[in-house]
Amino acid sequence: MEPCQLFQFCPRCGQQPPGAPTAPFRCPACGLVLYFNPAVAVGVILLGPDERALLVRRAHEPAKGKLGLPGGFVDFGETAEEALRREVREEVSLELASFEFLCSAVNAYCYRDVTYPVLDLFFVARAEAVGRAAPLDGVAGLCWLRPAEINLDEIAFPSMRQALRVFNARGGK
Repeated sequence: MEPCQLFQFCPRCGQQPPGAPTAPFRCPACGLVLYFNPAVAVGVILLGPDERALLVRRAHEPAKGKLGLPGGFVDFGETAEEALRREVREEVSLELASFEFLCSAVNAYCYRDVTYPVLDLFFVARAEAVGRAAPLDGVAGLCWLRPAEINLDEIAFPSMRQALRVFNARGGK
């Protein structure tokens, strides 16, 4: 996706710049310069004591019905770590005490006819109180699967599939 394809008109003054759109977007009429940076999201491979990972069944589009890793978008003023804790609490009702960074991956998130470029940051964590896991915000259901046995075709987004590949290539660490 070319980010400059998102704007054909200046979002500040409404003028249509001459020629092909550029990145960053530059409006010669009002001087606006708009950079197209990705949104940031977090996700976690959350392991239980038996080494199975908690997956969520998505309740809404995009990728409704597909499996995903708990996580979501980082809010303004929030660190990736704070967002990860919040998203896990909001989606599956679990608290994270500790976790470690796994990898990052780029993603395109299509929502209401707009494609957002996203940088996904993935972590690995352990869950002790797995019996407290419950499907909450945007989650239709939960399942626990061994990461090496997950059918990647069932996973909602390419970035999540990549994180699972990295995790499995590291021997589940």
